[in-house]
This record gives sequence, C-alpha cells and structure tokens, in this order.
Amino acid sequence: MGSCFGAVCVFSNRKPRPLLGISEGQQTWRSPPLRIILVGKTGCGKSATGNSIICQPVFESRLAAQPVTRTCQAETGTWNGRNILVVDTPSIFEAKAQAQEIYKDIGDCYLLSAPGPHVLLLVTQLGRFTAQDTVAVRRVKEVFGAGAMRHMVILFTHKEDLGSEALSDYVANTDNPSLQGLVRECGRRYCAFNNRATGKEQGRQLAELMAVVERLERECEGSFYSNDLFLDAQILQRGRAAASHEDHEDYREYLAKVKQQVEKQERELREGERNWPCKALLRVEHWMASHIVTSAFIAMCVLIFLAIVITLFIARGN
Repeated sequence: MGSCFGAVCVFSNRKPRPLLGISEGQQTWRSPPLRIILVGKTGCGKSATGNSIICQPVFESRLAAQPVTRTCQAETGTWNGRNILVVDTPSIFEAKAQAQEIYKDIGDCYLLSAPGPHVLLLVTQLGRFTAQDTVAVRRVKEVFGAGAMRHMVILFTHKEDLGSEALSDYVANTDNPSLQGLVRECGRRYCAFNNRATGKEQGRQLAELMAVVERLERECEGSFYSNDLFLDAQILQRGRAAASHEDHEDYREYLAKVKQQVEKQERELREGERNWPCKALLRVEHWMASHIVTSAFIAMCVLIFLAIVITLFIARGN
C-alpha cells in the first residue's frame, strides 16, 4: 500500500506483522481489515499504545517537551488471522487546533482510515482524566462528527498503577464526573494497557482490547463509522492513487471540503448544546406519552402533595 495525497502521512508498505500468538504460517487473510484510529490529547500515550497493539516499535514514542508525532501514520499487523490497521494522529485534538496545517492533518487521517474506522480508541492516562481530555473528546466530535462516539473505546494507559484493583472497580468508583459521563456515552467500552508489557502480559491485554472491539462490532452489526468526508477521501484515493503532490488540484479541493466539514460539525455541536433544554423537555414528554398510567399516578401524587401543603399553609395562617 502506497503513500497518500499530501506526502506527509506515512503508510506502511510492509505486509502486516503477525501479532503475539500467531505465526505467519497460521495467518489466513480476511478483508476488510479492522481499522483503528488513535485519538486523545497530546502526550497521552497514543504512539506507545499503537506499538502495543502492533507489538512492534513502529510509531516513535519517547518523553519530550514537544509533541513527538508530527504527521499521521498508519501501520498494520494481524490478530487471529485478521488484518489490523492502526492510525496514529498528531496534535489535532487540542483546544487551539484550528490552523490550516491542522486541516491537512485531519484530511490525511481520513485518507489513511478510509472508508472509515471500526474503532476510535481514546487513549487517556489512568487516574489523570483532565480538562484537556474533555477538550480532546469534544474535538473528536468536531473532527469526525458526534456519531463517531458510537464507535469509541476508552483505553487507559498505566494499567500497572491499578495494582490489585480491578479496572471495573476503578471506573465504577471514580469521582470524576467528566469521566463518568464519557464512560456512559461510550457504552461502558473500556480496557487498560501497560505499554511496557511484553510477552504473555502484552498478549493478554491485547486480547482484552479485542474482546471489547468484538463486542462493539456486534453492537454495530459489523459496520464501521463513515460520513461524507470519508466518502470524499475514498473517491480521491481511487481517482488519483498514484498522485502524492500537495499542489494537486484534487487534493486542494479535498482539503477545502475537510475544512468545511469540520466547521459544519463544530456548528452542529454548538447548536446541539444550546438546544439541550428543549431536547430534555421532549424526552420527558415522550416518556410520559409512553407511560400514561405511571405519569397519571405521578401527577396525582403531586396534586395530593400540593393540596396537603396548601391546607397546612392555610391552617397555619388561621
């Protein structure tokens, strides 16, 4: 597989690597591959997580004052005979990620993961879900659309910090309301990695992730996430597969669509937030309409309570 338009995103030209527990002779290639996009704030450990999934140091990962990942990069491996495509992302999920270069990075991410990802893997550090993580989640909705949350899985790094505590207990007992809300929004799909793990431990945690992914695929009936921009990316790939120059007219038109789509999704997100009181009222009305007997009972109880309060108030006044 070759490089994509823009000549900045990196795509592996090597054949997929067998992951732990699968020898090359045992592999039976299936299509389509499982496509995973790593998302999250800068420095959260996306590249290290990608290396843990591929089981090879294919993404640059090190401690640094500045972001290490500068461009989108895709690498492939296999799990139980299935091809896996992992796309690492640069700083496109930050609060101030609005520069023109960002739209180029977003466009490259779409191109690398077209026709669309099966999983958006939100990487965050265990015990440190901060305001920056909340911003990153919002940016995911702005970049891919709010519907992408149906395909999100939370991956906590620094699993070793759990000690003997179960991850489910940590999540259930967290006092972080933002994290609680995110877990609910993601359908309680989460797992944890120790990105320094090797051998059997690395294999076990990868199996846990794949179990969560399989549950997600069952919930989505095997479908992947897509939108108009993924379709545009696929058309661009097919129409100009050999081209890789930034000044190509089709590529410039594509980047203009990227900017328009992201801005549209940002507006829709703001409008949805402004209209939440109306939506909440409509949900109450729909619930009452579908639970007439219960609603009538509640209304009667409220009226009785008000009558008692009024009677006591009058009696005290006399």
